[in-house]
Amino acid sequence: MRKLFFLAAVLLFPGIPAQAADLRCQGDLMTAGTIITKVRQKCGTPLWEDRIGEVKRTTRDGERLLYITQLTYEAGGGYYVLTFEGGELKYTEFFQK
Repeated sequence: MRKLFFLAAVLLFPGIPAQAADLRCQGDLMTAGTIITKVRQKCGTPLWEDRIGEVKRTTRDGERLLYITQLTYEAGGGYYVLTFEGGELKYTEFFQK
């Protein structure tokens, strides 16, 4: 139900662009490179969590499969959608209510 509400809100208000923004929890800024366990520890349980895909990365040790996960938090008069790749924060978007 929450996913449908969020999706409807985003689709109904396309004139309000998503903004890149960093979420602050318990005095710490959640910036690119922050690990998902720290975000959960500092920000608490998200409104919802979705695994939206996976990506293969090749390193010198071989090929690795990394999951892409999104955590959504409500704060500051909107929604922060944090996208993680392999447990590491890649980027944050802010959608105003």
